[in-house]
Amino acid sequence: MLFKLLIVLLLLFMIGNLFWGLKSMLSQQDPRLMSRYIGRRLICAVLIVLLLIIALAAGWIVPHSPLMKVS
Repeated sequence: MLFKLLIVLLLLFMIGNLFWGLKSMLSQQDPRLMSRYIGRRLICAVLIVLLLIIALAAGWIVPHSPLMKVS
């Protein structure tokens, strides 16, 4: 449960950084500020993917099985 909460919080942080980057882009602020937000979003995305791969390999989360089994 704690792992899933961490993933959700990282996703929310990633979406927040995306909107902060958009806000800085539209307000014509320093371009380095916009790239900092977009870079944080990219790092969050990579971290989420790595955490999901580790969790699948460790057995912390289990993917759903197909509804119909092929015989």
